[in-house]
Amino acid sequence: MTGNGDSQDMAVGRVLGTEHTTTSEFRVLLEDDEYLQLDDLVVVRTEVPKRGEVRTYGVVTEAEAIYEGASFESDTRRIAGEGTMPGAKVRSARIAVTRVDPEVWVSPDPGEVVERAAGVERDKALYVDEMGRPLPVGVGSDGSPMFVDLDFFDGRKGGHMSISGISGVATKTSFALFFLRLLSSRPDILGEGAANMRILVFNVKGEDLLWLDKPNRYFDEAAREQWERLGVEPAPFPSVSFWAPPRTHSGDVVLPDTGGRQEDVAAFTWTPREFIDEGLLRFLFTDANDSRNQIPFIEERVRSQLRRYAVDVAGEPGAVVLRDPIEGYKPGDQVTPNPGEAVIRDLRSLVEQLEEFVDPEDGEPERRWTGRTQAGTVSAFMRRLHAASHRLGHLVRAGESRRIDRAAAQVSVVAIQSLHELGQRFVVGALLAETFAEKERTGQRLPLSVVVLDELNKYAPREGTSPLKEMLIDIAQRGRSLGVLLVGAQQTASRVAPEVMENAAIRVAGRLDAAEAERSEYGWMLPSTRARARLLKPGTMVISQPAIPVPLVVDFPFPPWATRKEEVDTAASDPFEDI
Repeated sequence: MTGNGDSQDMAVGRVLGTEHTTTSEFRVLLEDDEYLQLDDLVVVRTEVPKRGEVRTYGVVTEAEAIYEGASFESDTRRIAGEGTMPGAKVRSARIAVTRVDPEVWVSPDPGEVVERAAGVERDKALYVDEMGRPLPVGVGSDGSPMFVDLDFFDGRKGGHMSISGISGVATKTSFALFFLRLLSSRPDILGEGAANMRILVFNVKGEDLLWLDKPNRYFDEAAREQWERLGVEPAPFPSVSFWAPPRTHSGDVVLPDTGGRQEDVAAFTWTPREFIDEGLLRFLFTDANDSRNQIPFIEERVRSQLRRYAVDVAGEPGAVVLRDPIEGYKPGDQVTPNPGEAVIRDLRSLVEQLEEFVDPEDGEPERRWTGRTQAGTVSAFMRRLHAASHRLGHLVRAGESRRIDRAAAQVSVVAIQSLHELGQRFVVGALLAETFAEKERTGQRLPLSVVVLDELNKYAPREGTSPLKEMLIDIAQRGRSLGVLLVGAQQTASRVAPEVMENAAIRVAGRLDAAEAERSEYGWMLPSTRARARLLKPGTMVISQPAIPVPLVVDFPFPPWATRKEEVDTAASDPFEDI
């Protein structure tokens, strides 16, 4: 941190005396040879009777200029062009107060000298001196680092992060990965939470996230200087595992379904045994519209019965048969199938077996797992099961377990972009349930589990209910106490469940649609910030956090890792080969 320097050198103007100053806002009359731009930080020293010096810190929210002496619009030409009319150019800036130190809430006096905040004064304006663990998350308009307090992300005082903005322009995922790269690179700041931290990232579109371990050929020295200014040596993610669903028609050989990248990508599946034991049937019904009928009731009954009836098949890992528990089978028993007995080896065969128990041909109510539920509802339940079997049946197959090993690397990237939307919701739900269940069993906040999920409005929509939405709300409400932290990204925060958005302690926005920016979900922005959010360039974000009463605009650097195949620097050596 730099020193204060001479206060005379830092003076940029005086508090304007033609308008009332307040405890929330004031204006500055700038000196002829000085300037203030948006987001610059300033400090004013005011002598308060009986209390002494009070320092008021603020951030520039608007810059203005006018000709004094001009009464009509045409006077501008007479003053500036013809010189036939006297007039003076006056430049000013509007300041939003961020802090008063000590907390004597009085307005700054008109005529007081306004100084540019630098060094220690800048840190005070940004509350850095009161942050438990300040993490630099970009640079401000003055080129110096801007900070967030990690206490409000990792669960100590708050948790979760929400990132909003227009697709392709707001760079939501890029900022999320940048933030996580900072976390993993600064154990000195993250503290005990850095040990064994696990990050789960869902790649929901394209293959942008399948190159996090490869250097970017377009990374230049200017970007390197920005990273080093934040105290981080720029490099791709050092510990990443990549997972993808199997190809639909891969046969006995399970191959990952990816396009541009084939090496170092593992295929993931669940066995029928795992599907039943973990209650994954509920994630086949993630359409919020299903909550309007009795389908959730049937699903819950069927899920419970599956656990009671499923018995392992000897010699076939993961395969099961359905037998009446009255026969005395215990968990862990293995049986040899009887002649003609159906063996469940995949989702298709499971659905076929369920049809016999949910809607038996002989129509005997005592054999039906659904009791006397109306036939129309049962038929709707089975139609959804058959559709799910067609769309994501290849994710469930008997054999050796191929579940995602989140302990294999610090960052696990799960590529679900090739799946049908129902398949994407199923995978997200299954992995979130697994992550949350593990933390509930231990009851410990550490090690931290961070989940990065784009298109959050698709998984936790504002309207309706579904098992996946309920899971995300549960994580938003209880996750921080268990060390499960959600970094959610969406184009429109207004379409995400309010319970999820309200629990995000750190809120970030890139460029916003003009109509979206006016929604109440962005009430944390100043009016001037909302106007700017419509024009932000990629790489510029607005950040709100509880530690600072006004939002901050920051620039974050270009990534040193590739975001698509064409960006991979094939000529660069592996930066970790000698480690």
